[in-house]
Amino acid sequence: MVVEKTNDYLSKKFKILSSGHLIINSHVNGVSAKLIIDTGASNSCIDSNRIEAFKIEIENYDEQASSATEKIKDMYISTNNSIDIVGFTIKNLKLFVFDMNHINETLEKNESTKVDGILGNDIISKYDGIISFREKKIYLKFDL
Repeated sequence: MVVEKTNDYLSKKFKILSSGHLIINSHVNGVSAKLIIDTGASNSCIDSNRIEAFKIEIENYDEQASSATEKIKDMYISTNNSIDIVGFTIKNLKLFVFDMNHINETLEKNESTKVDGILGNDIISKYDGIISFREKKIYLKFDL
């Protein structure tokens, strides 16, 4: 994982798919993960089909949630997780868990790739995230 430090920010390159999705390699609970960077997602999420791989324990979540394309059925929540995006591990992270097959089917069909989850605005805003399309980098500040 190539990480750079500039003016108290840590940064990492991401890939822009032809669909416009931003994809970043990270680690969730110490396991390599491919995440969509989504400033419109309120919370960071993991695909329910990957909970065993990421050693995620889930609990039922009774509130209704939706994505840009559909209502999400069978939403779960998981606490006490860790994520490393730019060389700094965020601990005690809450992740929402749902079936991302509809996302992965589209990405696999059009982009020949699949993702494990979503890096949402909960992390991006908390760590003063900056997304540079010119550099294809996300910057996060960890000593706020």
